[in-house]
Amino acid sequence: MRLMNSLFLCFAFLFLTGWGHWGPPVKIGLALDSAKAHEPLVQKLKEAAEDNRAELLVKDAQGDPAAQSSEVHDLIQQGIQVLVVIPCDALKASTLVSEAHKAGIKVISLKGLIPHSDLDYLVAFDNEKAGELQARAMVKKVPRGRYVLLGGEEAEEASQNFRKGQMKALQPLIDRGDIQIAASKWDAARKSAEPDELGVILAREGNRVDAVLTSDDEKAGRAVRTLEKMNLKAMVGGVGNDLATCQRIASGTQWMTITHPPQKLAEETAYLAAKLARKATEFDCQFVEVDNGPQKVQAILLTPLAVDAGNLKSTVIADGVQKEEDVFKK
Repeated sequence: MRLMNSLFLCFAFLFLTGWGHWGPPVKIGLALDSAKAHEPLVQKLKEAAEDNRAELLVKDAQGDPAAQSSEVHDLIQQGIQVLVVIPCDALKASTLVSEAHKAGIKVISLKGLIPHSDLDYLVAFDNEKAGELQARAMVKKVPRGRYVLLGGEEAEEASQNFRKGQMKALQPLIDRGDIQIAASKWDAARKSAEPDELGVILAREGNRVDAVLTSDDEKAGRAVRTLEKMNLKAMVGGVGNDLATCQRIASGTQWMTITHPPQKLAEETAYLAAKLARKATEFDCQFVEVDNGPQKVQAILLTPLAVDAGNLKSTVIADGVQKEEDVFKK
């Protein structure tokens, strides 16, 4: 009798917690904006899904929101139990969430929110922590001097959180007088013709700038080109791990960047998706609530990594994001 009770409790626990890694096979749909842009992540998601006894069905919209809508419909028809999505256009992706919900399917968004939708979960990297890590890394290299902060659009919550993180690290040194903010700019013309924002700032400041912190790899690249054109020396920090960024770090023209390791994102996403597919009620995840318009979303916010020449090989290259022969190309 005691054995029977023990077996019953064991099976009840597995049922309530979704069986963990040992439950029945499940199907997870992955709807991507661009498979090419996320190759290392897709590969690691496939591996992590397999570890969780899940089949990953992948769709590539190639940047077309209409195609992504059709592909989500197709995934639902194929019997997926959870939808994971990186939307082509987050502002128009609420219909993807609605369609999945009509079929009784939970939705996880990767990397960013789907505004004004009843999204179930978000798995992304913590923008505030990214800003803080970037600034702390730069402060170790440039503990005193004049800083320029170049960010994204002021209205974007991600940009606001990134700046908040930067200031968490910088403010004590500003208060002490060790660091002066020469300029703190929001770039509203990100996709237009290249505005030489840093050049304007340098001219105004008499070329007295010691460090430049930017919110993405494109701005970091522009900053490096401006400094080279003006034959000036200043440490540049960015966000991103594209090939050009890694090559600049390897050659010493850019000091550091913030990277988002795909392995972390893949492991957390595959685990959560598999548990949801098995109707779990308990999760071994650290959730926080984030605003998504009129409602809150349960989010897993991961800690990114600060990367410089010293750990470039053990992070971005080891993660398979870039190849060593490409980064250190002569």
